[in-house]
Formats: sequence, C-alpha cells, structure tokens
Amino acid sequence: IAVKREDAVTREMTRKLAEDKKMSKKEKDERILWKKNEVADYEATTFSIFYNNALFLAIVIFSSFYLLKSFSPSINYVFSVGATSAVLALLSTGSQ
Repeated sequence: IAVKREDAVTREMTRKLAEDKKMSKKEKDERILWKKNEVADYEATTFSIFYNNALFLAIVIFSSFYLLKSFSPSINYVFSVGATSAVLALLSTGSQ
C-alpha cells in the first residue's frame, strides 16, 4: 500500500518544500522520507483496525448463529464475544 502512495506523497511534499530555498536537498529528501513513513504507518494502522473489526464481526455472527444457537441468549453472547475476542487476540499478537 505504501508503494502506491509514494509518488503522491513525494509530489505533495516537493510542492510544499519548493518554496523553502534555505533547505538543502538532503534535508528535503529526509523530510519527504519521513512523510512517506508517516503516511505508510497511518495507513497500516487503519487497515489493521478495519481488518480486525471485520474479522471480529464475521466470527461473532458465525459463532452466535451457528455454533451456539442452542444456548440461551445471555450464555450465547458471553461465549461468542469472549471466544471471538480470545481468538482475535491470539491472531493479532502472533508473529508472522
């Protein structure tokens, strides 16, 4: 994802930094790189939150409507949300 945004971020930062004549080429490149990393970090965080929320919703729906449908509603809720939270915590903290 970061590679796709790289050119746009570079263009935007170059346009902003073009007015500053006192700044050296090296410093401009460092600022552009810093901005690219900042944008990539923000997008990675946003995608991770979206992915975890979508996975949580899918697992809760599946477990509550299919696996735990014979339980009472309060037990169904506690087990489906608890088990889903545990599975997502396990999946999201594992190393790749």
